[in-house]
Amino acid sequence: MLHALFDRWATALAWVKIAVFFAVWLGLWFPIAAPLAWRWKWYPFQALMSQQKLVLVGTLYLEFPILIYVAAKIENVSFSHYGWTNPIDGMKSLSIGLVLGLLGVAIQTALELTCGWISWELKPISIERFRTVVSALSLGAILGLWVGGTEELLFRGFLQTQLQSALSVWGAATVSSAIFAVLHLIWGARETFPQIPGLWVMGMVLTLARLVDDGTLSLAWGLHAGWVWGTIFFDSTNATKPTQIAPEWVTGVGGRSLAGLLGVSLLVLTGWIIGQW
Repeated sequence: MLHALFDRWATALAWVKIAVFFAVWLGLWFPIAAPLAWRWKWYPFQALMSQQKLVLVGTLYLEFPILIYVAAKIENVSFSHYGWTNPIDGMKSLSIGLVLGLLGVAIQTALELTCGWISWELKPISIERFRTVVSALSLGAILGLWVGGTEELLFRGFLQTQLQSALSVWGAATVSSAIFAVLHLIWGARETFPQIPGLWVMGMVLTLARLVDDGTLSLAWGLHAGWVWGTIFFDSTNATKPTQIAPEWVTGVGGRSLAGLLGVSLLVLTGWIIGQW
């Protein structure tokens, strides 16, 4: 009886910590986000232009390091408790993750080109095109590492660790991955909804990456960054164009790979590969 009572208390405490963390975070972000949302006539779950989304996400994520630092101080733990490690110490795993992430995007693109599902739109190299490519590669690398690092420390780090105090490892992974997927709806429900299963699978694969990497986030960070990097490159350069030959449920609804069978299958394959770690 006491054991069951303790389990209920641990579960409740974990959810209270998570709720307080997100409430404080959103409370600090609201004074920044509200004027921008009013100016752009935006409300949660409505789609945003890429530049507007970048500003809102950027202001939100800039607050995160301070909050996670305070949370660690309150709990009297170091960042390593959440799986964070010095990037230099985790450089090998980070690099492997980056390569695997970029390779996954490249393989999907190559398969779709081979099957005739997309066409290659990059024109012969010119100075203007070269600048576009370099800019896309640079922006993708910066945003990939930033967004990937922030989201891994949040979802596979803080959230996963808190939930593991009340649930099994894979129970916590299931819940944290679901939260990870659902929260993406804020930036555009209609566009994101078909991606929910894919985002959940992505979260599970990234959790596996943390587990096989001795509980650190380096491999997961690299994978996430690689996927974001590759996606930003193709989106910003318009390097490919759908040919409308294959059904969207295969290639991805609305051109979003996480909303298609091929993209999700490659995520599962990535999970199998890192599972052999």
